[in-house]
Amino acid sequence: MSRAVSLAADRRGRVPFAVLGVLLLVSSLALAPTLSTEPAPSETDVERSLSVVSSASTTAVRDGVATAGRRAAAAPVVEPADTPVGRALRDDHAFRDSLRLRVYLQVRANLKRLSAHSAGVDATASLPAVDSTAEYERAIYRVAVKRAGDNDTAVRVTVKNITLTARRGDEVVTRRTVDRTVVVPTPVLHVHGQVETYEQRVQNGLTKPGLSQRMTARLYPIAWTRGYAQFGGAPITNVIANRHVSLATNGALLGVQRSVFGRSDPEGRQALTEATAAVGLNDIVAGTDSQLASDILSQTSYRPASQNISTGAGHPDESLRVGVNGTADAAYREVGVPDALNATARDAYTVRADVVTEREHLSGGRPDRPDPPGDNWSFVAETESADASVVDAVDTEVAVPSRWHALDRWARAVEMTHTRRVTWKRGNDVRYTRAERSERVRVSLALVGRHRNDSLAPVRGIETAHEAAGSPLGGENLADVERKAADKLLGGSRDRAAKDVALEEFEQDAVSVTGERPESIHTWIARDLRRLRERVRDIAVSADRGAVGTFQSNPSRQLRRTLRNRRSQLVDAPETYDSAAERARVAARVAFLDAVDRRLGGHAGNHSTVESGLEDRLGSISGGSLAELRRGLTARETRVSRTRPTPDGPAGPVRTRVQAQPQYLTLASVSESEFPAVDGTEHPLAARNVNVFSVPYGNAATEVLNGATGSRNRVGLAAAARTLAAARDTEVGSNTSLDERRQQLRTEVARANGVVTGALAERVRTETDAGQAESEQIVDDAMGRWGTTAARGMALANDSATQRIAEVAGTRQGLSTLEQDWLRIRLLRTATTALSTAGARPPRGLVNRTANTVRETARSRAQGALADSAQEKVQRVAKRKLGTQALPAGLPLAPRYLPWYATVNVWWVTVEGTYARFSVTESHGAPDTPGATVRYVRERSAVRLDADGDGSGERLGRNRRISFRADTGVVVVVPPKPRGVGDKDGNSVETSAGWPDAG
Repeated sequence: MSRAVSLAADRRGRVPFAVLGVLLLVSSLALAPTLSTEPAPSETDVERSLSVVSSASTTAVRDGVATAGRRAAAAPVVEPADTPVGRALRDDHAFRDSLRLRVYLQVRANLKRLSAHSAGVDATASLPAVDSTAEYERAIYRVAVKRAGDNDTAVRVTVKNITLTARRGDEVVTRRTVDRTVVVPTPVLHVHGQVETYEQRVQNGLTKPGLSQRMTARLYPIAWTRGYAQFGGAPITNVIANRHVSLATNGALLGVQRSVFGRSDPEGRQALTEATAAVGLNDIVAGTDSQLASDILSQTSYRPASQNISTGAGHPDESLRVGVNGTADAAYREVGVPDALNATARDAYTVRADVVTEREHLSGGRPDRPDPPGDNWSFVAETESADASVVDAVDTEVAVPSRWHALDRWARAVEMTHTRRVTWKRGNDVRYTRAERSERVRVSLALVGRHRNDSLAPVRGIETAHEAAGSPLGGENLADVERKAADKLLGGSRDRAAKDVALEEFEQDAVSVTGERPESIHTWIARDLRRLRERVRDIAVSADRGAVGTFQSNPSRQLRRTLRNRRSQLVDAPETYDSAAERARVAARVAFLDAVDRRLGGHAGNHSTVESGLEDRLGSISGGSLAELRRGLTARETRVSRTRPTPDGPAGPVRTRVQAQPQYLTLASVSESEFPAVDGTEHPLAARNVNVFSVPYGNAATEVLNGATGSRNRVGLAAAARTLAAARDTEVGSNTSLDERRQQLRTEVARANGVVTGALAERVRTETDAGQAESEQIVDDAMGRWGTTAARGMALANDSATQRIAEVAGTRQGLSTLEQDWLRIRLLRTATTALSTAGARPPRGLVNRTANTVRETARSRAQGALADSAQEKVQRVAKRKLGTQALPAGLPLAPRYLPWYATVNVWWVTVEGTYARFSVTESHGAPDTPGATVRYVRERSAVRLDADGDGSGERLGRNRRISFRADTGVVVVVPPKPRGVGDKDGNSVETSAGWPDAG
C-alpha cells in the first residue's frame, strides 16, 4: 500500500481545502494533491496525516478571522438580542463577543472542510457544534481576540482546543487538542474603537472633548459678531437663529470626525461649504441680492465681521471696567448733607468727662460712743454727723486712669468735726449724750476727659485740643469742654467737691460734653467729602465680559474689596489730630466710606439675587443652568486638533474613508428617495434655540431684576420710554393699530413722567426759597432740553434730568456750588423713590402689545421693501432701521446706584441628530492589492447569524444608528446702550420642524 498522504475528498464527501478561496491558496502552506516523497523512517502514517491537518488549521483560522471581521463590521452588534444566542453576549462587550462567536463559527466551518489521507489513515480537525446559550458562551470563551500591530490595525486571535482526530476506517486511532494563534491584518477592532469613540464624543457634554465643546466654540464667534453688529445698528433681528445652530453643529461633527478618524466625510465638507454660503447670504438680507444688501448696510453702522464694527469688536475675554461711580453719590447724600454733617461734627467735638478722686487720712478721727448718764440707763439709739471745711489748698499728684487725660487737678486739706449723739432711757425718762472729735484729711481731685470710643474717627490724640487758637477754622476747638464739664460734674465749686469727697458723699457719673463748633465746619467738611467722593467715584475694577455675563465675576464685590484695601489711604488719619475739626473731618470720611461699603455690599447681594433669578429663568425656559453656561464659556476655547497622519498597519498604510447618510444633517426633512438609508421621511437634525431675554418684556429681564418689588404687571419707565421711541421711529402708514397703541403708550409714559417731575418739583420747593409755581417752572424749563415724551422718560430714568434740574435751580436761586450739589443729591434720592412707585411704571401689557406691533409692522415693511428694490425705498427703510432696532433686549446689569455697566443676553441651544447610516471604510492592504478593506456600518437594523447551522439566521442583536443630543449656552455682553442685544422678532423660543424627535 502506498505511504503517500493525500488531501482530497473522501467517501464522507469532504471538499479538498485547496479550493476554499484566495486566502487559503496564498497561505504559507502549499498543499499538493498527493505527497509521494518517502517519509523518514521514524514518521508514522498517523503523525503525517495529523501534521498536514494541523498545519492547514492555521490557515483555516486566519481565513475565519478575516471573514468574521468583515461580517462583524458590516453588521455590528450594539445591543444583544433576548434570544438564546443573544443572551450569550455581554451587554458591555456585545460587539467583541459577537466577533468572537463569528470567528468560532467561521473557523468551525473552515475546519469541517479539512482532511488529510495517508496509507489508510484519515485526519480531520473540528470544533464542537453549538446549539444553546451555554454552548454559545463556551464557544465565545474558546476565542481570544486582542488588538495587535503598531497602530492596533491588526488582531491577534487565539482559538483554543481545536480537536485533531486520526481514524483508520471507523476506528479512532488518536485524538489531540491544539490552540491556534494568528495575527491577521484586519483593522476591525481599530475601526470599531474609532466609531465607539466618535459616538461617545458626539454625546459628550461640555466637560469632555466632543460635539458640545466644538459646537460651542463655533457658536460663540457667530453670536458675538452678530450681537455686536446688531448693537452697532445692523438690521439683525435674530442674533442666533437655528440656521446658525445647524451650521455650527455640522461643522462640529466634521471636526469630531477629523479628530477621531483623521479625516471627515468629503461630501459633508462640500455640503457644509454650500450651506455656509447660503446662510451667509441670508444673514445679510434675507431673500435679496448683494446690491440691495449693500444699499441697506450702507445706511447703518454695521460692517462685515472682517471689518471693525463702529462700537468696537466684542470678545468674551475683553475687559469690562466697572467703577464705583453713582454709589459714591448715594453714600454722599446720606452723610454729606447738613443734618448728617452736623451729627458727625457734634460727635467729633463730644468727649466723656468724669472726676477722679483720692482721700488720704492725716490726723484725728471719729469719737467713741459717749458713756451713759448714770446707772440703769438703757441704750436706745445713736446718730452720727460730720461737718467739713476746707482748711487749705495743697499739692497733689492724683493718678489719672489710662486713656483719660486731666482737664484740671486740685487738692484740699479738709478738717471735719464728727459728732456722735446717743439716746438713753430709764423708765419714762429720756436723756441724750454726745461726743465730738476732729479729723483732718487730704483730698485730691482731677477733672478728666477722653474722646468717645464709639466715635467713627480712629482714636488719636489732639495736639491743640484745649487751645482756643488750635482750630484751623477758629472757634473754641475743645477749650470750652473743661468749663462745661466742671459745670455738669462739680456744680461750679471745686471746694464743695473736695468737702463731698472728704465726707465720702461725692457721687457723680461720667457725662458727655460737646464743645462749640465753628460755623463754617459743615461747609469745610463737605468740601473735603466732595473731593473724596470724586476719588472714590473713580475707583474701578476690571473683569472679563464673559465672566460677568456668566456671573462668575461680581463687580460690586470686587469694588468693595478694592475699597477696603485702600481704606487707610482714603481715610488719611494723621498720627495725631491737629484739632477737633480735623478729627471731625476724618470722622466724616469714615462715615462716607462706611456708607459706600454698605451700598456695595447691597449691590453684591443684589447681583447674587439677579444671578439666582437668571438660574431660575434658565432652568424654566430652557432646562439649562449657570453651571453649564460657565462650562460653555470655557468650552469655547476648544482648539481644533490637527488631522492625524495615516497610520501604518502590518500590510501597509491604513486609509480611512468616512461616509454618512445624510452627509449634512439638515433641519429640513429628507426622504428615502434622496438617501436610501432613510426610513420614509425624517428630520436628521432637530434644534431648539432659546433666547432668554428677548423682547417683549414678558417674564424675562423685568422679572429677574424687579421680581422682589411685586409690580410684575408693570414695566419700568426706561423700558416703556424706549418702546415708545421704537414706535415713534416706525412709519405708521396705514397701520391704525400701531398708531393707536403708540398714542396709548405715549399717554401712559407722559403720566409716569408727570409723577416723577411732580416729586422733583416738590423737592426743589422744600430745598430752596422757590415757591410752588416757581419750582414747577424750574423743572419744566430743565426738562425742555428733551423734546419728546420718550426722551423725557429716558432722561428721568437715567438721572440726566436730575442733574439738569439742579443746574437750573442753582442758577435761578443763586445757590453756591456746594448747595447745588446738595440739591442734586436730594433730587437723585427723590427720583429713585418716585420711579419705584406704581404711578411711574406703565402697564406691561400695553408695552408688550406696542412692541409686538412695532415688530410686525417692521417685518411687513421690510418684506415690501425687499420685494421692491427701488433705491429710494430701500434707503428709507434702512435709514429708519425698521423701528425694531430701538427696542431694548437683554438683561441690563445696573445695580441700584451703580451705573448701567453692561447688558447680558443668553442663548441656550439644544440639538438632537441622527445619521441614517454612518460608515467607516479602512483599506489595510498594500496599494497594489485593492479590495483589502473593512467597512464598518452603523444603521438601524437587526443582526442575524446562523449560529446553529440549520441554514436559518438567529437574531443575534441590533445595530443602532449614531444619534446624539447636545446642549450648550452662549452668553453675549455688550456695552450699556438702550438697544441692548437679543432676538427682536418676538420669538424667544425657536424650534425646528422636527423637534424634539430627530430621525
